[in-house]
Amino acid sequence: MPLVILGETLSYLRFNCIWPKEGHELNPGKWFYIRFMLMLTSQSVILFGSSAHLVVSIQNASSNIFEDLVILIGEVGVFYFNATYVRYQQPIAKIFTHLSNFEKFGTPPNFEERNKKLMFWSRLYKTYIDVVIFNMCLEPFLKLRSCERENLTREFKEICGLVVTTWVPFNINVFPLKQILYLWQCYTLLFTMKGAALISFSIMESMEHLVVRIQHLKVMLLETVDTEDAKLRNKRLLKCVEYHNDIFGVGQEMDKNFAGCLFLHVLFSGALFGCIGYKVMESFSLLSSSLFFGWVLSLIIVSVSGQHVMDEGFSVGDTAYDSNWYNRNPSFQKVIVLIIIRSQKPILIHAGPFSYLSHVMMLTIFKTAYTYMTMLSATSK
Repeated sequence: MPLVILGETLSYLRFNCIWPKEGHELNPGKWFYIRFMLMLTSQSVILFGSSAHLVVSIQNASSNIFEDLVILIGEVGVFYFNATYVRYQQPIAKIFTHLSNFEKFGTPPNFEERNKKLMFWSRLYKTYIDVVIFNMCLEPFLKLRSCERENLTREFKEICGLVVTTWVPFNINVFPLKQILYLWQCYTLLFTMKGAALISFSIMESMEHLVVRIQHLKVMLLETVDTEDAKLRNKRLLKCVEYHNDIFGVGQEMDKNFAGCLFLHVLFSGALFGCIGYKVMESFSLLSSSLFFGWVLSLIIVSVSGQHVMDEGFSVGDTAYDSNWYNRNPSFQKVIVLIIIRSQKPILIHAGPFSYLSHVMMLTIFKTAYTYMTMLSATSK
């Protein structure tokens, strides 16, 4: 079955070799994973270059190591995020396929409008990430002269004109080696950072489509309660119960298959934001600031959508309770009570074993980042 949701987002992920070609989502084949691993290997230049630079900086007692930490945390994070998403690609594709199937319960009334709006936001989000990456690639030109001046007073001289600080065991500060390395770093940022950002949007988008299903269920539930024919009313009620169970099943599959990659935010986001905050407090860095704005939006969209799914799941019980169910026969009332009770169990999308997507998780990460920032500030004095 062709996917009717996430069209824009998945086309971008295909370009980044993170999603298989159209029609092969449920059976991507070995070449998809081989191509992804080759792409991932070709994108490791920043990871290894920054790691070597951090080691050499520590050996030379350099105090300017926080940009290396920012880049390393960011790169390890996106490598983990992308690889984990690809690992669960097939069950995730089953979720997207299920959300594209309307044969059993019908098309939600506002599906087309919501789908078009999400596609528009996907294009806008992609443009936003492109601007973020462009700013990161622009920084070497803005800092070229200051880098050259600082090299005059340093024993350990930087390679000026690169996107991120890098150390290699041979001289590349000549044409065209340095220019090739610069372009390679830009390519790496484009495919790793942008890929991870679009994965976050695909997760958010799928959760919003689940919300559309929950809203559809609430409309069906009200129509069912208002149906005067008892036989037709009971038939519709069974359909609502089946739909409710189906929605819970999709939520559980999302929780099971999204949790691994979303654990990234619990592991890395607080430390990354703290290092970026301390780095920017010392001296403004367009690269660090751009990375922050790109990463923080990825955190916000999944956290807000996770909260949205949870709130809408609770609201099914409120909708049932506020209807005229008490004017119906006792057997009908018992089923409505079961729906109300079932709705008290939230649909949670966990970010690893310790937290779930919500406003609280987002605030906790920012509090953790502030703790890291103050700790770094205190220990550096």
